[in-house]
Amino acid sequence: MSTPTQTETTNAQGLARLRDLWNDYLPYWFMAPMVLVMVSITFFPGAYDLYLSLIAEPTLNVFQAEFVGLENFRTAFTRGGAIHSFVITVTVVVSALVLESLLGFVLAALVTGVESGRAKSFYRVLFIVPMAVAPVSLATIGRIMLNSEIGIIPYMINTVTPFTAPAFLSEIPLLTVILLDTWNWTPFMFIIFYAGLSSVPDTLVEASRVDGAPLWRRYIHVIIPYMKPVVFVATLIRMIDLFRTFGVVYGLTQGGPGTATQLVSINIYEQMFINNSPGVAAAIAVVYLVFVIAIANIVIAKVGFKGVWD
Repeated sequence: MSTPTQTETTNAQGLARLRDLWNDYLPYWFMAPMVLVMVSITFFPGAYDLYLSLIAEPTLNVFQAEFVGLENFRTAFTRGGAIHSFVITVTVVVSALVLESLLGFVLAALVTGVESGRAKSFYRVLFIVPMAVAPVSLATIGRIMLNSEIGIIPYMINTVTPFTAPAFLSEIPLLTVILLDTWNWTPFMFIIFYAGLSSVPDTLVEASRVDGAPLWRRYIHVIIPYMKPVVFVATLIRMIDLFRTFGVVYGLTQGGPGTATQLVSINIYEQMFINNSPGVAAAIAVVYLVFVIAIANIVIAKVGFKGVWD
C-alpha cells in the first residue's frame, strides 16, 4: 500500500512529464487549432467534392450511393461546356491581370512622384474607392450605367464622341466584364505597388539619377528589379483571386448572352442549382481545383520565390 508521500511523488512526476510534453511540443499545440480549422473547411469539403464527382446522385447513406467512375467527368467535358468555360476563364484572368498590373503600377508611380503630402493622401483615397464597392452593387450599377437605352456611359459616348456606343452587355460582353473587373481591382494592385515603390531606397534612385539615367531607365534597371518580390506576390495573389471570380460577372451578365461570359465558377453553379447535376458540377470543380493549383505551382516554380529574391 502506497504512502501519501509516494502518491505525492508520483503525481509530481506525472505533472513534470506533462509539463515537459507541453514544452517540447509547444509550437505544435499552438498550430493544432488552425490545422483542425483548415482540415474542417478545406480538406473535408474537397474530399466530399471528389466523392460527389464519382457517384450518380448523393444519398444520406454514403455507402449506398451508385458509383459511376469517371462518367461525370466525361459528361462535364462533352455536354457540360467545361472546356468552353475554361477558355473563357483563362481569357478573363490573363487579360484582367495584365491590365490591373500595368494600371496599378502606373498609378502607384504617379502618386509616388507627387510632392505634396495632402495631394498624395487624396489620390490614395481616391484610387482605393472602387475596391470598396460590393460585387452585387457593382454588377447592379454596371447594368444600369451600360444599358443602351438609359445608361450614362452609352449616352456620353454618343454625345461627346463621334462614335456610336456598342451594346456593351450583348455585343462585347467579355470585354465589358474584363474592363469592369479592372476598374474594381486595379486599386488592389495600386496599394501593393505603392507600398513597394515607397520602400525603394532613395540612395538607389539618386545614384541612378546622378549617373544620368533617364526616368524610364531608372524604373527598368533600378526600381522594378528591386520590387521583384512585391510584383511577384501581388501578381500571384491577384491571379488566384481572379480564378475565383463569380459575383460581379454573374450579377452583370449571368454568364450570357448564351455562354459568352460563362466562367467555370458560373458553369459549376448552373450545373448544380439549375441543371440539378451535382456530380457534373463536382467533377468540373475537381478538375478546376487541380488546374488552378497546377498553374500556381508552375508560376512559383518558373518565376519562383528563389528567382525573385536573387
